Amino acid sequence: DDDMSYVALYRLYRPKTFEAVAGQRAIVKTLQNALQHDKMAHAYLFSGPRGTGKTSIAKIIAKALNCREAPTAEPCGVCDVCKGIDKGDISDVIEIDAASNNGVDEIRDLRDKVKYAPSVGKYKVYIIDEVHMLTTGAFNALLKTLEEPPKYVVFILATTEIHKIPATIISRCQRFDFKNIEVEDMVVKLNEIIKKENIDINLPAVEAIAQYAEGGMRDALSLLDQVISYTDHTITEEDVFEVSGGLSYQTLSKILQAVYRKDAKVTLELLNQALLSGKDVGRMVNDLMIALKDTLLDKTKTDKKYPELKDISNQHIYAYLNILNELQTDIKFTNQKRAYLEVALLKMVNHQIILDLDLKQHIEKLEDEITVLRNQMTNLKQQPVVKQVIEPKQQGIPFVTTADVEKVLNSGIRDKKNTMKKAWPSLKNYEVNSLRMAAELLSQGTLEAVNDEMMLLVYDDIFTCQIMYQVDTKTKVLQILNAKQPLIKDYIAILKADWILIKDEYASQYNSGTTKPKLMSRDLHLYKEETKEEKNQTVELAYEYFGKDKVEIEE
Repeated sequence: DDDMSYVALYRLYRPKTFEAVAGQRAIVKTLQNALQHDKMAHAYLFSGPRGTGKTSIAKIIAKALNCREAPTAEPCGVCDVCKGIDKGDISDVIEIDAASNNGVDEIRDLRDKVKYAPSVGKYKVYIIDEVHMLTTGAFNALLKTLEEPPKYVVFILATTEIHKIPATIISRCQRFDFKNIEVEDMVVKLNEIIKKENIDINLPAVEAIAQYAEGGMRDALSLLDQVISYTDHTITEEDVFEVSGGLSYQTLSKILQAVYRKDAKVTLELLNQALLSGKDVGRMVNDLMIALKDTLLDKTKTDKKYPELKDISNQHIYAYLNILNELQTDIKFTNQKRAYLEVALLKMVNHQIILDLDLKQHIEKLEDEITVLRNQMTNLKQQPVVKQVIEPKQQGIPFVTTADVEKVLNSGIRDKKNTMKKAWPSLKNYEVNSLRMAAELLSQGTLEAVNDEMMLLVYDDIFTCQIMYQVDTKTKVLQILNAKQPLIKDYIAILKADWILIKDEYASQYNSGTTKPKLMSRDLHLYKEETKEEKNQTVELAYEYFGKDKVEIEE
């Protein structure tokens, strides 16, 4: 068919019956009851966001009032009046767009004509759209008409900005507040249309359209229209992101992962790529908020939208949402939208609230460990004193052994240690943003020995020690230490409590003439968390090497 005859989907599928309206169930039910029992008011005020069905419902009321079957809860749609109103041929239904007819004259003209009885149906229905656009004079003129309209007149005023309507007008109308259409309702409606129109599209794409329409059915259908003309294959979610200028799941997920890892550099690079591809800042903020809300919902579901974000704690998500919420308000009033978004993302990476949260979680973990230790102490005190050898619990693979410490101590280079120690104070307030956290962690340790490629750090608490063994921290710390020249290849970190004992033992041997003291083996309390997964991988590896029949697994 030729393109001239193409009718936009939202016009084609404007609901013609109450049955066809998406959402607004409570409003529809109330109006249908009034219609059926002939209890209609003379003036209605419909307020709510665009595309939520205000003028569509107004037209359906006009049909139901004048339908040959009246009083009826649903216009028949087949009588001459119903058909005439659908076509726009019936002079008793008067639609006025206040955006273009906002003056006193138009409303006075309306007032003069109100007194003529309807020509075809039982009622004259005036539908005034965007009524908040009327001038003060026009509002006053309308008020006079609303005060004592003839019996056969019904006014339906519609507006997206209820706060601009004078209280005198509101008090003379029955008011209905239209809500944004729920995503589920919208998906159902879209699917009906997709089936009728035979559109090739998958469900995630339909859901994405419903999300992006932000409660407006008209926007949803316009977007569907755009996507149809943009794609010549099955419409996917990515097509919807592309056409609507939104961010894809992958991009959103990557940005939020980088934020959570506190990697400011990657975060800003991803943002830059998105902006270069023409994404709108306001839209990006919205997309990030939806992604975070989805991540919260994921925690209660088995099939997750963002499985890679599952480690982000609820507190972090709330903190991120607060920052983005503030940003949404700020960018309404500025031309520097991009700068604001960058600052907000950096806040999410390094903001004091977030750092406090991290600290709080560290402290909670330490408190748990202390409780466990206390309980162990109490248990020990209650047990009778029997000398026995306690088998060490299998704890997984240690990060560090006394042999590692001994090796560094026995090949230590004193000058190198002193030179490096001089640089320690400069670790506070490190100049490279993305390395600041790592530098801070490094500065908390004391450097006790260093040889040609390894150094030994000592920390007060087990938690920081464990963080120092994380791959991400290690990479960054080595980057800091080797920034000017290659100094070390790796490091080990141990607890102060263990260091005091080791130092004593080492010193007493050294002072009695042993040049290369040997340390006795002791538990240094630092283990790689061996997850089930890793255990299985180890088993798999063993099977592969030795064959299943040779491997015995002992729990």
